[in-house]
Amino acid sequence: MHEPTIFGRPAAEPLLTIDRAATQLGLPTWKLRRAAKAGIFPTYKLANSRRLVRLSEVVAAINATREGGE
Repeated sequence: MHEPTIFGRPAAEPLLTIDRAATQLGLPTWKLRRAAKAGIFPTYKLANSRRLVRLSEVVAAINATREGGE
């Protein structure tokens, strides 16, 4: 499968709502909200004030906690 590109460069990873990320990972939403509030992974806030996340950063945080942290 080809990675999406824009003008020959890799496209930026989309930002997801915490609800959407939780659904994709099969986790309860409250767990991701609690981890985001604790600063375990970064969140991004756009004009509509919803907290958004990058799925890869959430997965990296989960993996880091499973491996004893970094």
